[in-house]
Amino acid sequence: MAILKATVRFKNKRGLYPVYIRFTQVKQVAYVKTSWVVNDKGLNPNKRDIIDPFVNQQTSLLIESYYNQLNQIDTSNWSVSEIVNYVTELNHELSFSDYARKHIDKLIGRGQERTSRNYKWALNHMERFAETDNILFSRLTSAFLNRWIESLSTTNRCKEQYPVCIREVYKAAMKEYNDEERGIVRLKNPWGNVTIPRSDIPVKRAISASMLRKFFNVVPDRSRFTHPLMEVGQDVALISFCMCGLNAVDIFNAKKDQYVNGIFHYERQKTRMSRSDKGYFEIRVPEFLKPTFEKYLSRKVGSPWLFNFHDRLSTSDSFSANVNIGIKQIWEKVDPNFKASLYAFRHSWATIAQNECGATMNEVDFGLNHSTNKMAKVYVQVDYTPAWILNEKVIDFIFFTDKESKFVEKEDKTFDRISKYNNIRAEAFVMGKKVCALEDTGFTNVDQIMDKLTTLLPKKIKNARVQFKITNVDKNLTQMYQRLVR
Repeated sequence: MAILKATVRFKNKRGLYPVYIRFTQVKQVAYVKTSWVVNDKGLNPNKRDIIDPFVNQQTSLLIESYYNQLNQIDTSNWSVSEIVNYVTELNHELSFSDYARKHIDKLIGRGQERTSRNYKWALNHMERFAETDNILFSRLTSAFLNRWIESLSTTNRCKEQYPVCIREVYKAAMKEYNDEERGIVRLKNPWGNVTIPRSDIPVKRAISASMLRKFFNVVPDRSRFTHPLMEVGQDVALISFCMCGLNAVDIFNAKKDQYVNGIFHYERQKTRMSRSDKGYFEIRVPEFLKPTFEKYLSRKVGSPWLFNFHDRLSTSDSFSANVNIGIKQIWEKVDPNFKASLYAFRHSWATIAQNECGATMNEVDFGLNHSTNKMAKVYVQVDYTPAWILNEKVIDFIFFTDKESKFVEKEDKTFDRISKYNNIRAEAFVMGKKVCALEDTGFTNVDQIMDKLTTLLPKKIKNARVQFKITNVDKNLTQMYQRLVR
């Protein structure tokens, strides 16, 4: 066990002696400076021992707290510097906000810029909830985390995504600050009593074959600009769809050396940092697509980029935004009420490949460049031609037949996701008798509607099973539910 004692070392320019706590461990000595000072009267005649009663009282309390910390672990094999670091850091309040920002910077440094945004948004939301931009680790208790997660309950994805991001940052901090082998636990794990909800299941984004044909059949409006948004939106959608649902970020960040002999080589940006194969894939550009694909090839000498989108746009986000604006303009010509972004064309490729072209789920995953068969890829030289053949089948089905899809044309009678702008009519029944009703907007899910109806129930209705009939008037869809009301 280290020996601790309050002492002085020298007289400063003001004629005062700063007070230190001396740590002695197996003939090793280290000093920790305190905030107290004494003058000549506060020392004994030999100028070594402190006799000031106030300073002695305060340093005794500090030494006692240090001993309490050291008694909780075995420090017999520690150096004196390790002991000093332990007691001083343990008393230092750690900032979760500062640590999270450093964690986000590391993600960006590793090339995970898109992932880092989720972490940044999660931290920003938590800081707004906490009403401070400097959240301390000590504040992140199970109770605080559960209250914060409850504030996210009305969201579709953030209620799972944000807490997962914060938990990952906290786990990284625990790994850095705690040393369980030596019994050092600066951060306790509050997540054992925290339940992270699951994200709402998203609505399938696949576009029917008939709507795809209408979309690609639209002739963009004439414009005085070269490649206006409507034209770019339609062409990029075609490139994505005809290349196994290629993502916008992979199109925008493509470089000239990735297109060789008609084959496009790429590492999927979304997963290249988390996969051992870096998300590598090869897709042959179909002859059907080449005129559109090569229309946007960069002709600028010295430019590393494959496409000329960088001449006008600086980031993949701005590229995606412009493409989606163009796609929206095309849909307005097809059906003003229909909405689908660029990502929907990736969903459409997958759905058509499986439902119309007989592909298995594994073959669809392979074509989409999902992470599958990890061990097989270690041993096998991957042949990408099955994905190329499947891609040609999808193109053939859409552009060279007039067959209808088996999926989207089926009327969907569910409405798990409700827009706050939808007009909702809801009725509550007990024993077949209607007991209350409402018609309003502002709801985003079924639970909110039933919660509202429950508050309108007659007071005499307790410990009863209540049936709810809910109609989305705008979509002309009706669903029935039941809930036990106590």
